[in-house]
Amino acid sequence: MFLIGHGAVGALLATRLTENPVAAFGIGWLSHYLVDFFPHGDESLGAWAKKKHEILRLFFLFAIDGALLLSTLFWIFYRQGFSWVILAGAAGSIVPDVMWGLEKLFHKKIFGRADVFHNRNHNFFHISMPLWVGLVGQAIVTVAVWGMV
Repeated sequence: MFLIGHGAVGALLATRLTENPVAAFGIGWLSHYLVDFFPHGDESLGAWAKKKHEILRLFFLFAIDGALLLSTLFWIFYRQGFSWVILAGAAGSIVPDVMWGLEKLFHKKIFGRADVFHNRNHNFFHISMPLWVGLVGQAIVTVAVWGMV
């Protein structure tokens, strides 16, 4: 799932379950694994990145996705005022992907078995779908969830 979708779910769950930013960060982090359980149709982007200049292509995708997440957070804070809980929930939700990205970048297992757990949960049901289906599905979920934050 894209970071903007993970951020939405992490922020929503955090705001519903706690007022503590530290707990919100943990809730966001855990939410990442729950959301990754479900197929999200972006696997073809990973295959595209592996074809050539993998790190550069992954950084390109991360930059766009990260910019969308930051823009959405700024929009939420503009509308509702700043919230440490929303920020912490969204930040925690992207930690597993940041950890994965750092290991890719440095070509080294930095975080031990965390990557094994992350990969095991990612698309647990092994259902493939076209990229456009995944993008539309993620967009609908993301907009709906951010609307509830």
